[in-house]
Amino acid sequence: MKELAGLIAGDRPDNQWLQYNSSSLPRTQQDWEGCTFVEKTHWGYYSWPQKLMMYAPSEEQPKQGLTREEMTEREQIIYDHFSDPGFINQLIEFLSLEDRKGKDKFSPRRFCLFKGLFRNFNDAFLPLLKPHMERLVADTHESKQRCVAEITSGLIRGSKHWSYGKVESLWELLCPLIRTALNNITVETYADWGTCIATACESRDPRKLHWLFEMLMESPVNGEGGSFVDACRLYVLQGGLAQQEWRVPELLHRLLQYLEPKLTQVYKNVRERIGSVLTYIFMIDVNLPYTQPTASPRIKEFTERILLRLKPLTEGDEEIQNHVVEENDVGEQDERTQAIKLLKTVLKWLMASAGRSFSTAVPEQLQLLPLLFKIAPVENDDSYDELKRDAKTCLSLMSQGLLYTEQIPLVLSVIFQIAGSSSWHARYTVLTYLQIMVFYNLFTFMSDQGAVNDVRALVIRLLEDEQLEVREMAATTLSGFLQCNFLSIEGPMQSHFEALCKTRLPKKRKRELGSVVDTIPSGGSHEHSFKQHCPAFASSS
Repeated sequence: MKELAGLIAGDRPDNQWLQYNSSSLPRTQQDWEGCTFVEKTHWGYYSWPQKLMMYAPSEEQPKQGLTREEMTEREQIIYDHFSDPGFINQLIEFLSLEDRKGKDKFSPRRFCLFKGLFRNFNDAFLPLLKPHMERLVADTHESKQRCVAEITSGLIRGSKHWSYGKVESLWELLCPLIRTALNNITVETYADWGTCIATACESRDPRKLHWLFEMLMESPVNGEGGSFVDACRLYVLQGGLAQQEWRVPELLHRLLQYLEPKLTQVYKNVRERIGSVLTYIFMIDVNLPYTQPTASPRIKEFTERILLRLKPLTEGDEEIQNHVVEENDVGEQDERTQAIKLLKTVLKWLMASAGRSFSTAVPEQLQLLPLLFKIAPVENDDSYDELKRDAKTCLSLMSQGLLYTEQIPLVLSVIFQIAGSSSWHARYTVLTYLQIMVFYNLFTFMSDQGAVNDVRALVIRLLEDEQLEVREMAATTLSGFLQCNFLSIEGPMQSHFEALCKTRLPKKRKRELGSVVDTIPSGGSHEHSFKQHCPAFASSS
């Protein structure tokens, strides 16, 4: 503990200078040379190396752009081949051939080839390659697009130590080229361009790539080319930003501000992509020991804004039906329709973040739980619409989340509230949620006797529910808790069941009680205890 006392991870005053700031980007030769670049993304977030090695100023670097006479014999052989237009024509023709239709993928080896060429020989081969790149990017064929994507990523990574003038000229070429690629993107090529941008941004200082990020941030969801192209633009942008993690809070805030009015997107593919992008926007908002609150967007503030827009759905007991068709409606839509479209995007975000986030945003998710229980269906039926299926999936994923000891009372409080709902569907679904939540956090729950008592009280209460389906699920839940020794038949529980056995009910009610008891599997001594002390249990079997 003493060793950790001085270590605080996250955004701090001493690492703020590493973060992307559009007001102080190196846009001139002087600013570029005066800027201290740190390429490795992990440096500075948790702590600093004992000895931080930085690149020397450009005047102290080995000479760049050697003439042929200044090269070694081996370098001259490579230089001669890649300076030959005939060789370049044949090479590009070969690299843009289709090998295995539908199975070809972005090649790391070819990326490394071009990265090495542009790193070791500067921009010497760029004039010969430029017309080929422009020709390839205008061709929508899969193999042509993949070839230019491999060259582009190698070029961006290989230009790491170029002078400012050459880097600026490079982006004057690449920005229009990447825009064309995104406009021509297809089902076969979007993954290659996503890999291209993600590979180009890996272990790179974002301030060196500000041309790329500013270009990708230009209205990615503009409708030009349809919903598929919008989703692809977001996918490519997401690949670049995800590599930068904590160093681009300004860009993440700008992107969130841009996307929030578009969360009511009607197209499913765009909703799914926005949900995935939101996961990465909030990725660094982690609840971990010795970690500072992030300067990047925070889930708490976002959830508060979302809940305000979801009020038409959270207020009242009216059933929520998905009546939004997959087309852009013209004209004004009522608040309820807009809220349903928003909720569908929020569900995509919750599902995407369940498997990717570093920690579970429990307090924020709890605010959405009542709404999800209100929508999720009881039965497993593939004929249900997207909204109900996603709500059910969200509840399943959220119930599997890690809980800290201090979060358990918060969760149980919300679950007790929902268990008192007038909807038997909600009361039924609470039990399935409770089963998974307890089993995934079994030892945390068992270390808190108060939580165990609360769970026992809830299950016993729902065993007496007026709805048969709820009672049967409560019996199944109790059975599972008994079998894993989370609960045991002793003391107050046994006395409670004995008292229930002596309660006289109308015949119809008695038959229903018997059917619930039949759903509790045999449990050895537990079964003997039931039958010995409760004649109703014995007769029902």
